[in-house]
Amino acid sequence: MAFADDLLEQAQHLARREPKRPRQASLRRAISTAYYALFHLLTTSAAANWKQVGQRADLARAFEHSRMKDASRKIANRQFRRQAPAVVTRLIAVANTFIDLQQDRHAADYDSTRRWSRAEVLGQIHQAAIAFDDWKAIRKEQIAQDYLLSLLIKDRP
Repeated sequence: MAFADDLLEQAQHLARREPKRPRQASLRRAISTAYYALFHLLTTSAAANWKQVGQRADLARAFEHSRMKDASRKIANRQFRRQAPAVVTRLIAVANTFIDLQQDRHAADYDSTRRWSRAEVLGQIHQAAIAFDDWKAIRKEQIAQDYLLSLLIKDRP
């Protein structure tokens, strides 16, 4: 997950770039970069399951942001039975963080009236870092693998 880790580190760098008066451009890019860090963590995790190593990059490019948000919303609202509560809690936290970061990325990229504070941005980056830790703890669990599949494949009616 080197690229995703690098993006998370880059988000932290951008948020702290100007020590006294952070520029909105730096803060906005930090939010966007934190989102893309989590996006790439999940898409790379899913693609890593593909047997043909040479096709993994192409598979990772097949993920759609809106589909991933919809799948994350369904996970966050789903009732899990016969699952370890700690695993479910972490999976829901990852899904909720994905949703929150995607919404913040849209605001950072498209809402020029929104002003971001460094504390607010660092808080979102911290949430992304927690999602990374949560994901790394549960990524091999069946419900986590099911989540990855749901990020790519549309539900059947």
